[in-house]
Amino acid sequence: MATIAATGTSVLDVVSIVSGLMEVENLALTKIDKRISAVNTKVSALGSFMAKASALQTALDTLGTASSFTARTTTSSNSALVTVAATTSADAATLAVQVKQSALAQQTLVSGFGSAADSVSTEAGAFNLTNTATSAVTAVAVTAGMTLTELAAAINESDAGVSASVVQQTDTGWSLLLTSDSVGADQAFSTGFTPTSTGVAGSLDNTTTSEPQSATDAAIRVNGIDYSRSSNTFSDILSGVTLTLNQPVSAADWDSASSASVSVGTSNSKAASAVNAVVTAYNEAYTLYKSLTRSNADASLRGPLSGDQTLHNFMGQVRAMIDGGFNDGAGNNVRFYNAGITTAADGTLKVDSAELTTALEGTLGTILANGTSVRPATGTQSLLAYVRSSVLTGGLLASGKTSGESMVDSLNDQRDTVSGRLVSKQARYTAQYARLDAMLTGMQQTSTALQGALDSIKAQNEANK
Repeated sequence: MATIAATGTSVLDVVSIVSGLMEVENLALTKIDKRISAVNTKVSALGSFMAKASALQTALDTLGTASSFTARTTTSSNSALVTVAATTSADAATLAVQVKQSALAQQTLVSGFGSAADSVSTEAGAFNLTNTATSAVTAVAVTAGMTLTELAAAINESDAGVSASVVQQTDTGWSLLLTSDSVGADQAFSTGFTPTSTGVAGSLDNTTTSEPQSATDAAIRVNGIDYSRSSNTFSDILSGVTLTLNQPVSAADWDSASSASVSVGTSNSKAASAVNAVVTAYNEAYTLYKSLTRSNADASLRGPLSGDQTLHNFMGQVRAMIDGGFNDGAGNNVRFYNAGITTAADGTLKVDSAELTTALEGTLGTILANGTSVRPATGTQSLLAYVRSSVLTGGLLASGKTSGESMVDSLNDQRDTVSGRLVSKQARYTAQYARLDAMLTGMQQTSTALQGALDSIKAQNEANK
């Protein structure tokens, strides 16, 4: 506040005076800041609840997906021999599988080399790889003096459907190992060398050719019926079921063939998990709802959304739709409460796993397997659709959050306007009191000068007596 006595060359403490005046003026700004903080708290609370609502939407989406209720389980008594996979379209079945022959890739050995650096031919020509099923020929160019290693590399670069490698069979014996890239009898191949000089087909210099493994189709017997394929995968014996052979097999006859028992069954484990996920998501949303809307005479203990009807309306509608049960549109109706899901003392839901399993094996499983997305017993909008629409732009929850954000923007604009006015007012106060200080300082200086003159006259009169 202002002082009457001079301090230095100033009479007034202008800074303190203006600061005191601005404390009063800033009360309007403080009031706006409190409103912004309060609205931001509500917006944040709505945002956190919308995250829980979105989690409930995700859980309901899974619950409304038919595949959650048509899962298949598969087993094999000899998984090293054969495994089974099944889609949701597969019927439950038990299959007796015998494997007489797995599909194999042909292997051919071209032997007679003393080292990997040996020359494969003294003449140039073509090393021919012929697919015996299609008669397609791949001619690999051979140059005079080409080494065994160089020939293997040339074959691998030829895209002939055959891979080549150099193997050492004995201390002094090296061979070219050729393996078809795919299994099955239609991948069989033959080899031959045609010198450019004569054009007469023959073999590489001083070599012999053998076939340690022939290209064969797979042969299996399923429940007494024989099947043959050019691969080790059988996906068209039973609808939705795929059998895969996992190891090389070659049996003399069916009596000596390896066997396995494989089965396809149904499972409600995914369905139970889907229902439990909805209950968990609902409970988390409900618990947060109770916290955010808590009423209390003590403002410090009151929830940030106490008195706000948005969350009350949302949770009320969700609970009503759950309480009302749901159907498949064909007259089949069931309530969660008939499926082992009840209300706990605190308002959350709890699950009796045994009762839920029984329900999933009956009408509940049938309804949910139709992908109804938990449709209410009355009305056409599903619980999933209601929750989804509430969190989308324009929905109940989203609109509440958007409204709060718009209010914050408006208050910030108002704050900027008031803040600008206060800056101008502070400048005006500072200028006014600076002028007053200058005037008072001048008067103080005049008063001091007059007092000095009077003191001098008084002293002179005293001296003249």
